[in-house]
Amino acid sequence: MTSGAAGAAGAGTAGGAAGEGVAGAGAAGATGGAGAPGAAGATGTAGAGGSATGTGGAAGNDGGAAGATDAGADPCATAIFCDDFEAYTAGGAPKGKWKVTTNNGTIAVDGTHAHSGKNAVHALTTGAQAYESAYIGLVGAPVFPVAGNGFFGRMMMYATQAPADVVHWTIIQGEGPVPAHAVTNAVVRYGGQYNLRFMANYDSSPPKSDCWHHSKTTIPLNRWACVEWQFDGATSTQRFWLDGQPIDDLTVVGKGDGCIAHDLMDNWYFPNFNALRLGWEHYQLGPGEVWIDDVAVDSKRLGCPAN
Repeated sequence: MTSGAAGAAGAGTAGGAAGEGVAGAGAAGATGGAGAPGAAGATGTAGAGGSATGTGGAAGNDGGAAGATDAGADPCATAIFCDDFEAYTAGGAPKGKWKVTTNNGTIAVDGTHAHSGKNAVHALTTGAQAYESAYIGLVGAPVFPVAGNGFFGRMMMYATQAPADVVHWTIIQGEGPVPAHAVTNAVVRYGGQYNLRFMANYDSSPPKSDCWHHSKTTIPLNRWACVEWQFDGATSTQRFWLDGQPIDDLTVVGKGDGCIAHDLMDNWYFPNFNALRLGWEHYQLGPGEVWIDDVAVDSKRLGCPAN
């Protein structure tokens, strides 16, 4: 896509001071010691501090994204979906609930870079053609549909190359139809454009849109980064965190910086989510390469892995 100048930072204030214990539920700590600090809600107020016996505070009044779970807890114990890719054979594609889709790109499990254990998923596009993709996807049951048509996601990401200049690329894509506005399929994305800078993107067909919302933050290369996101269909809101910190200028509520086509009057009408795709896709000439590990999806923010 070709887009306009970077937009202003998204609105919204940070949550209040974090209480002790897990934000919200407050998992119990050891006798005599307070629970570990919980993360504040993105826009609400975190719960009150835990007691000396480890009792967590009450949930904060959260108008948007919830605070992350305690780093000491295992979010996969109750999450909708988790995978660390250890169960798959190196050299092949991940199986089970994953659906692999590629267009002049490749997907394979390997151990070149692994955040936990010995395996991660390698997604590669060479950039030799104007459109290439390499995705692993969760499509339909048992993950989708999700309650309330909203979910949080997390993955560890090790990117080694991304296109420069004006090339538009995607690493995260949620999708589905928008019956209320006669949209056959809409996609809500996080990726980037303009010299490695992150970007939120919305597109639809038919009718047409292709909208953007730029960030000043750039994708980290040649290291493991914790990437988190929220797609909330009920409010047409998306949020993004990098290494546990909110990237506020990637928050979009209903409308971004602009659109190429205006069939939807530049509104971002979120779909009834039925799929999530992770990996790499680009829309002009330019390569992309990323390893993905420790993927999780849930109805609440999961936070970054402890290790």
